[in-house]
Amino acid sequence: MRRFIGVWLISGLTNSVLVALVQPANLTGAWIVAWLVGLLEAAGIACGLHWADQRIGILTKKVEGIRHEEEPAHVLLSPHDPFQQLALQINYLQTHQRKIQRQMAGQNQEFATLLDYLPIGVMVIDRYRKVELANPAMEQFLQHKISPRRHPFTQDVQQFELASLINSALTERQTQQHVLKVNDRTVDARAIYTATSQDYFQVLVLLYDVTEVYAVEQMQMDFVSNASHELKTPVTAISGFAKTLLAGAQNDPEKRSEFLHIIDQQSERLVELINDVLTISHLESGNAVEVSMVPVGQQIATQVTLLAPLAQVNQVTLVNQVDSAFMAVTDQRKLDQILKNIMSNAIKYNRPGGTVTLTLAQTPQNWTLTIADTGIGIGPQDQLRVFERFYRADVSHSNQLVSGSGLGLAIVRELVQSLNGKINLQSQLGVGTTVILTFPVTADPTTNSQNARQS
Repeated sequence: MRRFIGVWLISGLTNSVLVALVQPANLTGAWIVAWLVGLLEAAGIACGLHWADQRIGILTKKVEGIRHEEEPAHVLLSPHDPFQQLALQINYLQTHQRKIQRQMAGQNQEFATLLDYLPIGVMVIDRYRKVELANPAMEQFLQHKISPRRHPFTQDVQQFELASLINSALTERQTQQHVLKVNDRTVDARAIYTATSQDYFQVLVLLYDVTEVYAVEQMQMDFVSNASHELKTPVTAISGFAKTLLAGAQNDPEKRSEFLHIIDQQSERLVELINDVLTISHLESGNAVEVSMVPVGQQIATQVTLLAPLAQVNQVTLVNQVDSAFMAVTDQRKLDQILKNIMSNAIKYNRPGGTVTLTLAQTPQNWTLTIADTGIGIGPQDQLRVFERFYRADVSHSNQLVSGSGLGLAIVRELVQSLNGKINLQSQLGVGTTVILTFPVTADPTTNSQNARQS
């Protein structure tokens, strides 16, 4: 109403000024007409302003809805409406915003899924040293449930070295990296400093589990060290006794025969060690598995016959209870190596008057060969490690009952795995050792070859 009265006054005064300038004969009537015309003009202007206010109100309400991420209906105006183009642009803006929101929702979902299944521990810490984000892998590394609400990172990170690494990145504003122990895991920890502006920065903490990598590296170092030691022993003996012979001992027939016998023994040990190392290398390079129908019973009987002299020397009785007619699909050459290594160990680590018994059982899915001896046995602390390369149990090593490369059982494990089989060892000190070999009844040559390469 105030706006209407104001418009009427302005229009009436304007018309009155025009009347005064024209000075008509009936001045009073002209003023009355001027104010009436002003009234009509004010009414028209007021109607136009009201109509415009309605349009502006509708468009304003829609823009506010878009701003608050609501979904108001599109504004539809007549093509002749002066606000029609503005309404169209606002409708286009809303459509574009919906599209961007859907894309962002999809990307956020993908990002959340990626974080959930990422094996790398991830934590985002803001400049106030509070956790903004952490994934399940980080919870597993820290062995602690991380709250989704913002909180100081020290509530989750209890390890001193990791906390110090994060503090260094926050304080020095530089990326930090270190390999450390986190709850019995070897972890490559990185605190990555990122800054979007001078005042706003974050630290992205990434934890990589490198336990297996370091274990493999340690195994490689141990392998080189042990191989060097094992090679050095026979080479040193051969070299030492050869020099002794050259220095004059060759003139003593008794010493010469003794030293040559030692050189021969050490040479055989050296050849055995080199052959075992080559076998391990060959297995790791992925040698193919050649399966066929093999007379396993006859093959076992052959090995018993071949190892009979060794058993006689060690005063051990071989008891073969395997049916000689038994046949299975397997790799004959690899099975032969497995039998030779396990049976020779059962003889060497036995006691005078002891026995080595071979039995075989079969199910529709598997066949199982059991080789049991009454030897010196293996301690519980050694049973988990006897399949490691160059490892020999303390009992046999300290008493020096037998010589060997320490690679026999490691080779057996590789061979059994290449045949899709399983090996189980049960032992008790002073009672004996039982080795149980389980193989599938049928074998796929393609699958076996692939498994051999993977192992």
